[in-house]
Amino acid sequence: PPCVGRAGGTPPCPPEETVLRCQNPDCSGERRAAKVGAVGWCQHSPARCHSAGSILARHMSTRSCPPRTSPASDMEEEEEGPVDSRGERRSSALKLPKKKARRRHTDDPSKECFTLKFDLSVDIEAEIVPAVKKKSLGEVLLPVFERKAIELGKVDIYLDQSHTPLSLQFEAYRFGGHYLRVKAKPGDELKVEQAARDARSASLPILHPASTTALLGPTPELVLGRREGTDSLAPGRRRKNMTEFLGDASIPSPEPALPGGVSLPANGTDTWKNRAASRFSGFFGSGTSTGSFGRETEKLEQLASRLHAYGTFGLPKLPPQLRFDRDSWEEDGDEAGLALEDSWQQIIRGAEALSRRQCHQQEAIWELLHTEATYIRKLKVITDLFLCCLLNLQESGLLCEVDAERLFGNIGEIIRLHRELWRSVMAPVLAKARRTGALLDPIDFLDGFKMFGSRFKPYVRYCMEEEGCMEYMRALLRDSELFRAYVTWAEKHEQCSRLKLSDMLVKPHQRLTKYPLLLKSVLKKTDDPRARDAITTMISSVEHFINHVNSRMRQRQERQRLAAILDRIDAYEVVEGSTDEVDKLLKEFLRLDLTAPIPGTSPEDTRQLLLEGSLRMREGKDSKMDVYCFLFTDLFLITKPLKKAERTKVIRQPLLVDKVVCRELRDAGE
Repeated sequence: PPCVGRAGGTPPCPPEETVLRCQNPDCSGERRAAKVGAVGWCQHSPARCHSAGSILARHMSTRSCPPRTSPASDMEEEEEGPVDSRGERRSSALKLPKKKARRRHTDDPSKECFTLKFDLSVDIEAEIVPAVKKKSLGEVLLPVFERKAIELGKVDIYLDQSHTPLSLQFEAYRFGGHYLRVKAKPGDELKVEQAARDARSASLPILHPASTTALLGPTPELVLGRREGTDSLAPGRRRKNMTEFLGDASIPSPEPALPGGVSLPANGTDTWKNRAASRFSGFFGSGTSTGSFGRETEKLEQLASRLHAYGTFGLPKLPPQLRFDRDSWEEDGDEAGLALEDSWQQIIRGAEALSRRQCHQQEAIWELLHTEATYIRKLKVITDLFLCCLLNLQESGLLCEVDAERLFGNIGEIIRLHRELWRSVMAPVLAKARRTGALLDPIDFLDGFKMFGSRFKPYVRYCMEEEGCMEYMRALLRDSELFRAYVTWAEKHEQCSRLKLSDMLVKPHQRLTKYPLLLKSVLKKTDDPRARDAITTMISSVEHFINHVNSRMRQRQERQRLAAILDRIDAYEVVEGSTDEVDKLLKEFLRLDLTAPIPGTSPEDTRQLLLEGSLRMREGKDSKMDVYCFLFTDLFLITKPLKKAERTKVIRQPLLVDKVVCRELRDAGE
């Protein structure tokens, strides 16, 4: 009975002491026990227990814990109370607060799962699949596909509204809150659909409606590999209820999947699943903006994965269109021939006895050789890094919108001609000096440079398209996030030596204009008349070709300028046709083509705009009108400005300059 304190402030009786008795059956007497773990053992044994293991005496016995009969829950376990000597839970006066349940990956419940829809001719219901972290998409989807008898290798998985198959190596948690579509691969449609039909026909239609749940009672869950059912869950642990988690506790739980991979049929009795799917759509709804964002994110992830693989395992193999003569180049050993000594003095005998002028000549010739080898390596960076990786990415479905030829021009022809120049001209000069130790002779370069125009012909096209390539590159960098990521990765590669893609694209133009400077430097330090004549011939050949390239570029610029002027001028109407047939016949002769060749000249002589401006032309006796005139190389064009902005209309027949009488004014300002 409880002790009551006496009157007069006498303290109450002390509480009764609870005595623990030894629980070991081998103990002869009920000795007083010391509490070790959850079971009391007597203190008379040296090991404090009647067992041989001393380590087990210091830790809780595994037999004293109740067997775990349920899988690990996704929720935090509740704090358990103390257990008395009989294994029963005792209530304590001091109750610890329960830990707040927390979610594993995210605070947004809609992103813990994703919806899997089957884009097949067979009616297969959508699946809600957990977006598990640290598991790949293939590992998460494999049980679902095995249950539906669908081989994972015969289908493609797409992000909703995307047309690019997803890699099964992606982490599943990235797709939380999204829709994924399952579509059979081309050629496997019939096999996949037939397997799905067979699985449906073999399924068992066991599904109890909500009204019969009370009569049938709770359905026991079949758990393979466990001896206890779910009713024997450990105290303080409970399984996550997906229906409560998704917010609709009134939805009855379906029957668990039976062993053997059978599934429930999709018929009219599972209307609860339709309601669940409609509720899930509130979580996982994907609009147009979400779909486009998902596709862009998916491609960025694929691009990052590819580029990471290139950086880890090396650059991809050159595609056939970039190999050029790479096989013969490597077989001949010329690739290794690009490696030069630090100085010409290492291969020339008696360099110390040379005069100062001879040393300067050898330095100038060595600079020509060294810069050529360096330039070829820069060209290899464009082809082996930028262009090769771009073409390999396009084979994987990435950056397919980039036109490689429009971006890099005919860079393949450029590198081919320089390899041939090195093989036929530069390498023999070096081989001769290394073999004999004689001075580098500028006459040995004559055979390679006297036909400079025919050998370097691909430069005409490259230089004419260079401006367009730069504009295209700037447009891609401005509009394409994928292209920006690709270029940023490539520019940080060690082969680039901190150069930008724009710096690489102007290298050919810069190299072409550098040849005359290098040859003139050699000529300036050469005294031998025969050598000077050879160098002069080479300089003349190179400068003639460069002038030709400049002329072609000016012609192209003039054609572009004439085309822009022609866009501002409306058609010229000489007479008004009486019928539609007459108008159609006249229309062929009223077209003004300023880009056409000048009559009586060669096709290389293009028309140029010399002057344009406003004038006032007399019309009748007393009236004048404002006109806008264009003076070209061979004709004078009179037009009238229209009310439309920056447009004119031809009002007089074009006047040929050679038929016009011109007088020079004393005062140029009149």
